[in-house]
Parts: sequence; C-alpha cells; structure tokens
Amino acid sequence: SNKQSSYQGVDWRYPSRLHLRVVTLVEHPFVFTREVDEDGLCPAGQLCLDPLTNNTALLQSLFLQGPNDSIPMKYKKCCYGYCIDLLEKLAEDIGFDFDLYIVGDGKYGGFKNRRWTGLVGDLLSGAAHLAVTSFSINSARSRVIDFTSPFFSTSLGILVRSRDTAAPIGAFMWPLHWSMWLGIFISLHVTAVFLTVYEWNSPFGMTPRGRNRDKVFSFSSALNVCYAILFGRTAAIKPPKCWTGRFLMNLWAIFCLFCLSTYTANLAAVMVGEKTFEQLSGIHDPKLHHPSQGFRFATVRESSAEDYLKKSFPEMHGYMTRYNVPATPDGIEHLK
Repeated sequence: SNKQSSYQGVDWRYPSRLHLRVVTLVEHPFVFTREVDEDGLCPAGQLCLDPLTNNTALLQSLFLQGPNDSIPMKYKKCCYGYCIDLLEKLAEDIGFDFDLYIVGDGKYGGFKNRRWTGLVGDLLSGAAHLAVTSFSINSARSRVIDFTSPFFSTSLGILVRSRDTAAPIGAFMWPLHWSMWLGIFISLHVTAVFLTVYEWNSPFGMTPRGRNRDKVFSFSSALNVCYAILFGRTAAIKPPKCWTGRFLMNLWAIFCLFCLSTYTANLAAVMVGEKTFEQLSGIHDPKLHHPSQGFRFATVRESSAEDYLKKSFPEMHGYMTRYNVPATPDGIEHLK
C-alpha cells in the first residue's frame, strides 16, 4: 500500500469488487515469465504486461484500453510462480480483481537523485496499488510504504564461480588496464617513427645519403627493433647507427623493462587470485574487504543486499559498485 497517495481507480464507497493494479518483478522462483500463446492468452499462469516503462500515464492508458485484444501483443507476458499463486489466492479470499504488470526499470526500489525507483517508485506515484514479489523489508522503504507480515523468510548468500571454469582467451590482458595496453601500443609506434626520423636525418645513419651505406634503416626496421626489445626476443635487427637513435632505443628498453616487470607482478597476482578466490568464509572474508587485482564481486543494484552492504561495509560497497548487475539472473550469468 501507499502512505503518500490515495488508491487511484479504486472506489471504497461501494461494496462491489475492487480493481487493483499490481506490480511485480521477475525473481525466480517467486515470479517467472513466459510468452503468451498465439491468441495472446495464458493457458497457465496470469496474464501480465511488460511495458518497459515507469510512466504512470502510459501505464494507465494501457490498462484503460479495456479488452485484452486491444493491448499490443508485444506487451503481453504470462507470469507464474509462488508469488502469483499467492496473489490469486489473496484475490479469491478477499474478493478483488487485478491487473498485473512487470516493473519497467526492473528494480526493487532505491532512493536515487531525490526520488524512489523501481517497485517503491511505482507505489508512491500511484502507478500501482500493490506490489507482489520477493520484496525485502528495510527501514528506508518502511518509512514510505506499508508492508504485510513476512510470508517467506530468507537470508543473504554468496555465489561463487565453479573451480573448473577455463580462463577466457583474453585472460592474458587482465594484469593491465586497457588504457595501459593502448598507451604501450601508441608509444611503440611513436618511438619507431622518431628512430626512423633521427636515422634518416643523421649524416652517420643508415640512409642512402649516409656514407654510402649498403643497408637502409627503414620504418619497418625501427618497428622490428621496438618489438624485439618489448618482447625480449633476439631477432635479426638493424640497430640504429646515429647516437640520438641509440639513446632513444635505450630509453625504450628501460620503459619496456618497467612495463614487463609490472605485467609479470600483476599476472602472478591474478593467477593466484583465480585459484584461491572460490574459498570464501563469508561476508567478513579478507578477500572481500581487501580484494586482489582482478578479483570481482557484485550484488543486485538498488536491492536490500546493496543497501545493507552500503551501510555496513562502505569500502566494500564502493569497490563493487562498478560490477553490480541489474538483476539476479545477470549476476548468475556473469559467474558462468
């Protein structure tokens, strides 16, 4: 129910059956969805709308269209599950009809930018009169909406990836940020350009004008030198002859030494993390409070779990914010 707005569209003055708009959120095993049949009906489950919006006016216009045939097929879904069965039983016992729809932004409800989102936002705006799903009770939500007595008790848990998951083909790039890889690639080619320019403009360089040299130091020669130094591999290269080019080549070698040392150290940390991160003792595990390089964990955005972590473990919450997912199935998919 809504503390701040009246029940729009519901006339309590007459003993006739009430007609409520009910919002839900897909959360297995409480609420599932499937496609409707070719006639736009649900042989099993409850017909619900998936408008993909929280706009109150649009929701009202959809429900005011009357017969189901006038509602576009793209909005129709079949909702079923524990909470849907509970809603049907409640409607039968109390005596009311309802229109069911799925929350547009897919969120439970959090206070962002001075407004409520998700299920809570729809209740406060009057778009819905009732919310039925796996909906946790917390102090912030209790200040603006009313909850029934809890009908299901649960607790927070941590899902981890299975140990036998193979590393992806791009795992070798994990130790360094993408901007670092891009910087190395650009620096290598810029260095090669300057090596070529210095060599060709020096009277001592390997150019057609330089002391009748038999060999020519070209841009491809400079690239060959830079790549050989970067990867630490011996190759048949043409080292530059001018002193400026040799000095630049040594600077590039020092830069490569720092890059390779950093890469090796981070790679060792990532590999160790890949082998040991599955063993978690709980929410107080040091791996969560002091995560190593490449260790990623997340929760559902604007959920009661995120609210708990934000209040109880602000540093942990700050680290995991970049990895948080919009819904539980998305998080499970990331673990696969």
